[in-house]
Amino acid sequence: MLFLVLAYGIAWILWLPLILGPQGLHLTKYDASLPFWVSLGTIGPLIASFFATRFEKGRWAMPSRFLPIMQLRSWFNLVPGPAITTFAFVILPYMYCVAPGHKLIPLRFLAPLLAIWPNIFGGPLEEEFGWRGFLLPRLSARIGNIWATLLVGVLWATWHLPLMLTHAWGPFWYFLPMVMALAVFASLSYYATGGSILGPILVHYVFNTCSTMLNTAFLGQPRYRHRDVNETILVCMIGIALLTIAATRGKLGQSRFDQTITP
Repeated sequence: MLFLVLAYGIAWILWLPLILGPQGLHLTKYDASLPFWVSLGTIGPLIASFFATRFEKGRWAMPSRFLPIMQLRSWFNLVPGPAITTFAFVILPYMYCVAPGHKLIPLRFLAPLLAIWPNIFGGPLEEEFGWRGFLLPRLSARIGNIWATLLVGVLWATWHLPLMLTHAWGPFWYFLPMVMALAVFASLSYYATGGSILGPILVHYVFNTCSTMLNTAFLGQPRYRHRDVNETILVCMIGIALLTIAATRGKLGQSRFDQTITP
């Protein structure tokens, strides 16, 4: 509970200039910079994870390990989560929406990955210490990997609710299932790397870049007019998330590694 109070509270307070300003409720005239203030609010889960860990363990400590465990396979397991996210959000929608004769996706679609800020430093690096580093393993110990993953997805999406007032995200009915599907890929990267925060950070980073990657791939390509790109993305994300759950038998990559939480 302490984690959620701090994660939500810190972020929502820091987002007030955006929410109250011209981009939100129009209660103030201060035109806050959207990228800066959104990124600033993402420190909420980061700070919350360390304070909640301090309260839980009685000392300052990392909520989870940052790097994969020292096994070569765990380092290779940093790849599947980002790859599946890209496949579901970019490659499949591209293949479905582009007219025949132009199906081979141009490699230029990878160029947006070079934008490190804000795609990493403007959210993933800060948020994942909380959502996957702290909250996920503690919920998993109580309700299992799948239910914990989906619950974290709901809480993660709900945490963004004030930003819906700025029209930077939304609508919520679309955003919620998208984030829950993404939570499956982030959990896969967490468990498959032995509880590494770096895994979900990379998935989150790739997701933040996916819309730009898809738009880059679409440049100059003829598309079916009757095929809605956003609906296609949502269906692909949910479908691949369900296949991921089925393929891993609900373990989402967790094998010999069993994280224990010491109160």
